[in-house]
Amino acid sequence: MKKLFAALFLISLLSSCTVLQNFNKSAEIDYLEKGAKIDFKKFFSGDIEGFAITQDQNGKISGTQTVKINGKWDENKGVIQQNFIYADGKKDSRTWLITFNDNGTFDAVGHDVSSPAKGKQIGNAAQMIYSLLLSENGVKQEVKFEDKMYLVDDKSMIVISDFKKGFSSSGKSIFSLKKLNVKTE
Repeated sequence: MKKLFAALFLISLLSSCTVLQNFNKSAEIDYLEKGAKIDFKKFFSGDIEGFAITQDQNGKISGTQTVKINGKWDENKGVIQQNFIYADGKKDSRTWLITFNDNGTFDAVGHDVSSPAKGKQIGNAAQMIYSLLLSENGVKQEVKFEDKMYLVDDKSMIVISDFKKGFSSSGKSIFSLKKLNVKTE
C-alpha cells in the first residue's frame, strides 16, 4: 500500500511540475492583423481606469476590483503605477519599471516581482509573463502570471490575466481598461 501511495504521489508531483513548466513557456498569442495596432508605450502613457472580475479554476467568480493606472515614458524606459481596490476594500499597488529592447520586446521589474517580466507585442496584442511574490495570510507565495492584452481601439483594452499559485490553484482576472483624456483626431 505504501508503494502504491508513493507511486501515486510521484505521478501527481511530476504532472504538477509539467503543468508549471507549460505555464512558464511563452505561448503564442492570438492577435488581429487588421484594425488597431498595439503600441504598449502609447497606450500605457497617461491616466487609465479599469475594472475586473476574478475567476477561480472552475470559472466561478471569486472577486472584483477596480484599478487606476498612470504611465510615463522617457525614450524606451517607462514607469507604470497601478493602484487596485478590491471588492472587500483591500488596497494594493504595484510600480513597474519597463525597458523596451531594440527588437520590440520588453522587460519589466517591480518591488514584488520575483524575476524580470518578459513581454512582446504583435498586431493588436501584447503578452507579459512574470511571477510575483504575494502575501496571503502573512505568508509570501510565488504566483505565476501570463497577461494577454488586446487593444480594441486607441483608448480601450481588454486584459486576460491567467495566474497559478503552487501546484493546483489557478484562475484568471479579466480587465477592461479605458484611457482618460484622449484627444480624438
